[in-house]
Amino acid sequence: MTSNESQTDPVRPHVSRRRMLLGVAGVAGAAVTVGGIGWWARRDADTGHRVWSRTGTGSRVALSATPQPDLYVADFDGTVSALDLRTGTPRWSAKVTSHNPADSNFGWPIAAGGGLVCVTTDSHVHALDAASGAVRWAVPAPGEYLSGWTDGPTVSGDVFVTCDGRVHSYDAATGEARWAGPLEAACGPAVAGGTVYLAAPSGGISAFDAKSCERRWEQPAVGKLVYRPVVHEGVLYLSASAGAASTTSASTVSALDAATGRVLWQRDDLGHPGVQPAPVADGTLCLLDNDRVIAVDAGTGRSRWTSSVPDGLGRGMSTMAVADGRVYVALNDGRLHALDLATGRLQWQDDPAKFGTEYTGLSLTAFGGVAYRGSRAGLYAAGIPAA
Repeated sequence: MTSNESQTDPVRPHVSRRRMLLGVAGVAGAAVTVGGIGWWARRDADTGHRVWSRTGTGSRVALSATPQPDLYVADFDGTVSALDLRTGTPRWSAKVTSHNPADSNFGWPIAAGGGLVCVTTDSHVHALDAASGAVRWAVPAPGEYLSGWTDGPTVSGDVFVTCDGRVHSYDAATGEARWAGPLEAACGPAVAGGTVYLAAPSGGISAFDAKSCERRWEQPAVGKLVYRPVVHEGVLYLSASAGAASTTSASTVSALDAATGRVLWQRDDLGHPGVQPAPVADGTLCLLDNDRVIAVDAGTGRSRWTSSVPDGLGRGMSTMAVADGRVYVALNDGRLHALDLATGRLQWQDDPAKFGTEYTGLSLTAFGGVAYRGSRAGLYAAGIPAA
């Protein structure tokens, strides 16, 4: 229930069983007429608005940043694929190099942009052609053998990956190494407008020139970041464990001027340490705090609504995506919830017939009314596809 819903039930008039059954039949008939017979026939009572699914291997997913994006998937067996959004049918598949494809509990991170699909494994940084899957380049991972990566790659002009505790920059065309970050990284960087935003493990965030790695500004008053920052229309949004000056154990959620690092607004009462931020949409910043979603005005930081979501198999294991006026929350037991971005009300939920039983990482993205959820258990698409 959202915070703006009434807690008092109205008095219900008596309705006969016959009238109730006739009413239900009428509503069902109207649903078939309005929603379309095809949609109603495909609807599974156990799995809600399931569009398609793939089982057998788990997946990391990414969408290309284009008006009509493609869906790219990195499976645990080392296969990278481009899938049709509506059917899940592979357009192409390719293999990437790793010491042990099954070694990562969270799958190999993947990102798409600039005509490239980038995947980081325990042994290499790979760049594939987004249209064909052909290998553009592959370079050895910096440092010793790794069991996993701190965070996924970022493709924005060049390719940026977090490995061995630092951010490394590679030329997108050739794979040539440009620079390694001057300080250790608490999480993956945000990259926008030729600037790399990098958080230090000790707290604070700094901005660097994406080509030269020259420092542009530093802002210590934001605490220790857990999740990658979000950049939207010249503003940097970040969630951190509360700074040393705070008297609470909550997160510090901040909005900074992306050009100067100046604090635009800041709150330390929005949840447990390290709430997960989602990209800003329709002027709303959404934060996932264990078993609730918190929405705030992106311009002022004022609260808009709070909505409860299930916990899954454990706190901190859910993930969130925002697209097309909806907030999608995926749980590691297989469930998926869709909330209205404007109000926080539940629009639909996808509950599998059999819940998951393993603590595994999740990957989630969304487009066109459909959410794409990947994990070790497989990949599925759920939602109401746009016409």
